[in-house]
Formats: sequence, C-alpha cells, structure tokens
Amino acid sequence: MKKVLIFGAVKHVIKKAKELGYETIVIDQNPNIACIKQADKFKNISFEAYEECLQYAREEHVDGVVTATEFAVLTASYVANKMNLPGLDFEVAKLVKSKYEIRKKMQEKYITNVPQFYEVSKIEELYEIKDKIKFPIILKPCSGLGSLYVYKIDDFETLMQKIQEVINGSFNGRALIETFIEGQEYGIESFVYNGKVHILAIMKKNMTNLPYRSELGHSTPSELPREIESKIEEIVSRLIREIGIKNGPVNMDMILSKENEPYIVDVGARMGGNAITSHIVPHSKGIDHVGNIIKLAMGEKDIDLEPKFDRCIATRILDLDEGIIKELPDFKKYMDDNVIEICFEKSVGDKIEKYISDAQRCGLIIVKGTDIEKTKKKALEVRNRINRDIVRE
Repeated sequence: MKKVLIFGAVKHVIKKAKELGYETIVIDQNPNIACIKQADKFKNISFEAYEECLQYAREEHVDGVVTATEFAVLTASYVANKMNLPGLDFEVAKLVKSKYEIRKKMQEKYITNVPQFYEVSKIEELYEIKDKIKFPIILKPCSGLGSLYVYKIDDFETLMQKIQEVINGSFNGRALIETFIEGQEYGIESFVYNGKVHILAIMKKNMTNLPYRSELGHSTPSELPREIESKIEEIVSRLIREIGIKNGPVNMDMILSKENEPYIVDVGARMGGNAITSHIVPHSKGIDHVGNIIKLAMGEKDIDLEPKFDRCIATRILDLDEGIIKELPDFKKYMDDNVIEICFEKSVGDKIEKYISDAQRCGLIIVKGTDIEKTKKKALEVRNRINRDIVRE
C-alpha cells in the first residue's frame, strides 16, 4: 500500500486519502488535535522542524506529500523536493509565502493594479517612509494567516500603535503596509496541472465590517458579469504562471474596486480553507478537488478537472453571540434537502467569544440551492436559528 504524508490533521483530507487506498501518515504540531485517531500513523513535530519532518518521511518511505494547512506549505515543499517527490518548488513556495515579494512580482510583470506597498521590520523604519504613506492603508503581516493582525489604519499615530503587534504576529517578523481598496472581495480557487491553470471557482466573500474584515462565508456563482469573470481568470492565470507554479492547488483573494478594477490581496499555494476544497468545489462543480490534490502528490495521472454541473453553494461561518454554552440544540432539526452539512466545533461548557477572526468561529454551515440569493438567505437563516437555540449561562 502506498503511503501519503499529510501535514495537518484535517479530517476530510485524511478520509479522502483512505478512500483512495493510501496509508495516511500525518504530521501536526498540535499533539491534541481532534483528528489524530483517524490517521494510520501520527507524529507530533513542529512544522518549522524541516529536517525532523524529512527524517520521519524517509523513515516511513512515503510516496507523496500533501499539506492541508497554510502553516506547512514550506515544510511540505522542502520534504517533497528533498525526496524527489511531486510538489511545489521550494523557491516558489518561499516567494508565495511573502506578500511583499508577490506584490513586487505583480508590479514588475504589470499583471494587475498594484497600489503603494511597503515592508517594515521595526518601528524606526516607519519614519523613513512617513511622508510617502497615503492613508487610509491596510496593515497586515507580510507572512501571516487569514485575517489575523490585519487592520485598516487612517493615520500615522494609529499606525505607530499597531505596527509592533503586526510585526510580532508575522511569521517572518515583517509587516506589510498597502493602500486600502474599497470594494467587494472574492476568492478564486484554482488547480494547476502540467502548467495549465484551471479556475475551479470564483466565490463572492461575505466579510465582517471594518476594522477587522474577517470572513463570514463564501458563495458561488460569483454574481459577476461574464466579462469581469474572464478578466479575473486572465489575471489569476497569468500571475500563477509568472510565479512559477506548475502543478497543484492555488487559492487567491481579490478585491474588485467600485470601478471594477481587480486587486489581488493574497495568494496561497495550497488548498483553500473554510470548506472551499472539501465542499464548495465538489458540490458546485462535481470536481473531486481533494482527491485531485492527493492524486497529484502521489504521481497518479487520472486527474479529472471537468465540471459535471453548476450549482449554487453558500457557506456561513457560525459567528455567534458571546457566552458560556450551557445547552446545545439537536443539530439534526436544521437539516433538510438543501443543508449539506453543519460543522459545529464547540461543546457544552465552552466559551463563545466575540467573532474577530477565524479563531473565534464556532463552526460552519454549507447550503446548496438553485438560486444564489435564496441559498445565501438559507445559510443565514440556519445560522440565526442555531444562535437563538443555544442556551448560554
């Protein structure tokens, strides 16, 4: 039996690998993560310990490497490259992990609009660019995760107050300063196979209000005119080629300004989170996205990227009212023909915190339908019912 090394103990990835007939070897830096028992073998190793991860992979004689988490993109690339297995080139992985370097690439290659952007690693550097900064700006980690430590800043005084927090929250100890773009945000999920870019989904994103701008859900189809979608597809495909990604999943975030100008705000050389890979792509297009990612890593050739249908899908993060959970409802009562799944991640006695980022979410709802507005409305209705029915102390 062939062995697949999975970085990140993620339920749907482990399950799919087993369905495909592979032995699952899982590495995660959290020794208490819930999905450990699902793996055939588990090892608790820091994702930053490249050599230790490589040694374990060699000991297990793995046949392929997959990352199910943003935290292990570099690690998975390193291990795959060292073992001559299919995977993302390590230099490309380093480029993608830097928001600053990605913006430099877009600017150099004239790929899309690139407003002002600066990288700083210490407070003193702010004074060197003080007169150049045009507010409002977005301040974020140069290498980070999701919406953590991302702020809209309106003046230099507030920038000075927040800069050290963001530097400390960045994986590489650097903060990115860029122009704030007002507009609608979209997520684009792609799969690159033998150099050809396949756009699997363009998703409209539902976000919290400023100053945090955290995800509340996705919906597809995007509701955009076809000419705008074509423009987005062209920009995404060109950037992927310029970056040098030859094979594998790519997840991007983009803001469409009020003038319908697209601005790429984030690029990830990995499978999309928040049910994009596990539910949105397969249920909206009939494409086994997780299966394709695993097969590619294992050197298999039967990659099927042909859409089977085009359905409306909406997800809703469970951003619930604060309190200590005293009693939970029977979630089965919310299920019907259109509710695909309700993933609830809290238990009785757990504290529900104010939703600022993905770290405070209580779960996720996935809904299907034939009309996108009704589908989004259904997801919100289920969220509201759950919020109402939870008994809090």
